[in-house]
Amino acid sequence: MDGRRKKFIKELLQKPRLRRESGLYVVDGPKMCAEVPEELLQEIYVSEQFIRGNHEPGLMELISRHGYEVISDRDMKQISDTMTPQGIIALASQKRPKGLGSLLDDIRERGGKGLLLGLECVQDPGNMGTILRSAEAAGADAVLCDRGCADIYSPKVVRSTMGAIFRLPVLQLNELCSAVDELCLRGYSVLAAHLSGTRDYDREDLCTDTLILIGNESKGLTAELSSHASALVRIPMEGSTESLNAATAAAVMLFEAARQRRQKKQHIS
Repeated sequence: MDGRRKKFIKELLQKPRLRRESGLYVVDGPKMCAEVPEELLQEIYVSEQFIRGNHEPGLMELISRHGYEVISDRDMKQISDTMTPQGIIALASQKRPKGLGSLLDDIRERGGKGLLLGLECVQDPGNMGTILRSAEAAGADAVLCDRGCADIYSPKVVRSTMGAIFRLPVLQLNELCSAVDELCLRGYSVLAAHLSGTRDYDREDLCTDTLILIGNESKGLTAELSSHASALVRIPMEGSTESLNAATAAAVMLFEAARQRRQKKQHIS
């Protein structure tokens, strides 16, 4: 493998700035590589051992159609972010989502009620990936992240999303207050998960256009962003636990919204 390309890929794994400047990121493993939209695939590298193995026909068709480079097992180990490389990595272009206004227009044109998740300074990559995965599974339309959040294209986040990164729109914003204000003007209910919340989250009507706000793992939401919310809500808990992990809190609220919407749809039909 060309030494300069090897160095570039290794730095792409480690440096958020390079990912931003190049517009590329690394996808590792057969399952994840198979899920990358073909129009976003840029380069594919497979190890000698991978070529000798048996793999899903769909994956082999994809990489054969796109083209790939066979590299040594040693080189694969050096450019993989995992302890036990699975023998295939791809470089993919970052998906450029529409702006907030266009996104909201699309939701309105579909005729449904929007479900958005806003993340403020969620910094743990595992949490970020799990949140994106939960958001897709719960039917959220998009996730809004401020500049304090973990890089969604870091290797750990990408792995943790289990493919949601390829399908779910994620808007990366400098800050969330302006976006919250725009959403309020468009009739969205903005619910902030907050330790000072006085209303239980499942008592809220989550069938309307809704934005759910989740804050930093240790500090929660800032006072400034909280002040822009329609309501501060709490997740009632037993025992001595004061708060939930950010990913868990997001999943609890998102799936309550999904439950309410599913129930309403069944009632109407």
